[in-house]
Parts: sequence; structure tokens; C-alpha cells
Amino acid sequence: MNICKNIIKFLMIYILIISLTPLKGQACTAFSIGQDGQQVFGKNYDWYLERGLMIINKRGVSKEAMPGTQADPGKYARWVSKYGSLTFNQYGREMPMGGINEAGLVVESLLLIETQYPKPDSRYTIKDLQWIQFQLDNYSRVEEVIASDSQLRILPYEVPGGHFLISDKTGNCAIVEFLYGKLVHRSQDTMTVKAITNNSYTESMEFLTWHKGFGGKFPITKGGSSLNRFVYTADMLKNYNLKVQKSIVDYAFGILGNVSQGSTKWSIVYDQKRLRVYFRTSKNKKIKTIDIGSLDFSCATPVKVLDVTGNLFGNISDKFYEYSRQINLDLIRHAMNGTPFMKNMPEQLILQRAKYPESTQCTE
Repeated sequence: MNICKNIIKFLMIYILIISLTPLKGQACTAFSIGQDGQQVFGKNYDWYLERGLMIINKRGVSKEAMPGTQADPGKYARWVSKYGSLTFNQYGREMPMGGINEAGLVVESLLLIETQYPKPDSRYTIKDLQWIQFQLDNYSRVEEVIASDSQLRILPYEVPGGHFLISDKTGNCAIVEFLYGKLVHRSQDTMTVKAITNNSYTESMEFLTWHKGFGGKFPITKGGSSLNRFVYTADMLKNYNLKVQKSIVDYAFGILGNVSQGSTKWSIVYDQKRLRVYFRTSKNKKIKTIDIGSLDFSCATPVKVLDVTGNLFGNISDKFYEYSRQINLDLIRHAMNGTPFMKNMPEQLILQRAKYPESTQCTE
């Protein structure tokens, strides 16, 4: 009797899920995969906008976190960047959606509606996207990122929250979520599947157990919903075999292609061992490559950027050009105008955001 009730409950949930069309920003997928000394990280970025910048962020830079839009009793975080990084940005320099640093640490964000960031307390504060930059600036290992919660909290009152998939070059991986006002993480010992979509990890794993190969009886099918994408990704991660699929990078792009939606703007694969980034966009399917080792991370030289949507292909490591405040301002204005819940941002805050990077200082 209980079995019948569970099946009926599952079918009701399943019908609801497959009947829903994923909203823009709610179709992202990220995963980590490694085998025989290889380690890569894949991410589909789904959002309202395709335009963005890749930014070479320098080591040895003194920073104070950007102020929030509302008053907060906490002190803003201060630090000096230990590592250089390459990030993908849409909402301004120092505010990445994700990226990789020269130590091979990758941090990527995905929308999670249930997110509740901590209430104000005595810890240092930082905006959600700059939290990503902070981690890339300071750490090389997943454990360090998780430990930073004792000193750092993300500002509440800001835009809709997200959760994060984090991986280092050793293959250690963690999911960081902020639920009920606290950081909740899953790492090596408690993380069966190294992937996230747009449901909490607990919800995703519960749904996975209903499917063949994971303890259940229901077939694995493609679908646009967050939970279907998680199951499909988990299945492809499980079935990776280096002897059959010779290129782990190609296999990662295969996963991204299979779970891609109409709202997918960027598909990115980070090779953490070789320190190489591969990506393609919805309008330019040609894969571009960047060698992290060839980038200049000295803060004594100008910051450089590159348009994500540029008509380029192949190795583009030498195509970056010098950053300016106007480039940042144009990017931010485009992002604000193209994001429904940010269209009414006051001009003063837009200008403040564009000027903010000038508050950082090189210590070399």
C-alpha cells in the first residue's frame, strides 16, 4: 500500500516537473568530473543576457568589498588577492558569475530560489557575486572556501540568491548553499553526485533515487526542468569511461550539449590540471581556448578584458585588450537594462558600480 502511495506521489511530482517550462536563469547546470589524473569542470550559463566580459584579475591587489544597496551593521571585507584569476562577468568588474584561478580552483554560481543568506551579525560582509571573486583571490582548496564562512557572510537584501559548485585541481568538490540563513555544504564524503542545477542538492538527490541506475525504476529522460537535468547529468557522469571517450573535455561538452536549453548563453569547460578554459556561446558555437599560464597576473600591468561574444575561435589567449571604466560602465548598463528585476537601478548606483574597481590598489 505504501509503495502504491509513493508511486502515485512520484507520478504527480513527475508530471508537474515535465509540464513546467524552465525560466531563464533557472536552467543552469554545473558538474565536476575526473578520472586517471584528469579533472575538468563544466557549466551551462542560462540567463537573460549573452553579452559579457572575460576579465584577467590580478594578484597582489588590496580590496575592500563593494557596499551593499542597504545599510548593514557589518564591516565590509578587506583582503589582498593572493592568486590571479580569469572570470566571466556581466554585472561589472569584481562581480563575476564564475571563474578559475591560477591555482586551479573553480567557483561557479547557479540560481537557487530557496536561498536565504545569513541575517546581519559580526562577520565581515560582501555581495554575493563578489563572494566568488573573494574565494578565487584567496584560496586554492575547497576546504579553505568552506572555512571562510566563519569570518565572512554574504549580504542579504540583494538580488535573488544562488548556490555554488566549487572544485579544486585535486578533484575535491563541494556544493555550498545558504538555506534558512546558514551555509550548508556537501563535500567529498557526503556528495554522491558532483553536480547541481537549480534545485537544492537534497531535493535533486531525492529525485535521482526514483530512476534506473540509482535505485529506482523510472527511465532517465531528457527534459528542461532542473530535476530532469540533474538526473541526466548524473547518469552521464556515472557512465564516463576514459577508455571509450578519449577526451574528457569533449565528454564534458557532450554533457553540456545534452542538457542545454534555449536560454543557455555560455557553455564553459575548465581543465583544472592543464589550467585551460574552453567555451562557446549561443551565437558563436566555435570553441575558444584560453591558457591560464600565459596570462599576465601582475598588478603592475594594466587589467585586460575580452568580449565573451566576440567573433573568435581557437586559442584566444593573446586577444585580450586593456580595461577602462567606460567598458565597465557599458557592460553594467547593458546588464541592468536587460535584467527585469534590475531595470530601475538608480543611475548613481550604476556609476558607483562602474567606478568601484578604481578603489582597489596594487601592492607590488
